[in-house]
Amino acid sequence: MAGPAWRFLQPSNDCLVTLPDALAAGAMRQLASGSARGIPLPAGESGAAGLAGPGLMCKDGARRKVAHLDARSRVLLIHTEGATSPAVYQQLVGETADSVLQRQQQWRQASIG
Repeated sequence: MAGPAWRFLQPSNDCLVTLPDALAAGAMRQLASGSARGIPLPAGESGAAGLAGPGLMCKDGARRKVAHLDARSRVLLIHTEGATSPAVYQQLVGETADSVLQRQQQWRQASIG
């Protein structure tokens, strides 16, 4: 996290995690896939890292304990980045952001209908 926002965010953090690029790419694919309960979402690497981080922390008992994550925990993810680089997005996800947006529209129509 760079820039002026850090001075406001830093005091409210209990813990931080860094993660490999491959985990962010996996989260991008997961978000793009959607599910019966989750709308397909075209997320860039930084946006998807918010999903990958808690997943990584939950797999490690020490990290999970430091983050106070347990079965009662609720995690709020703030997605801040879409597919800002179309070529990179397609390479990492295996489809275009436009394709994900089309499935997003279909998902919305199916959940309304």
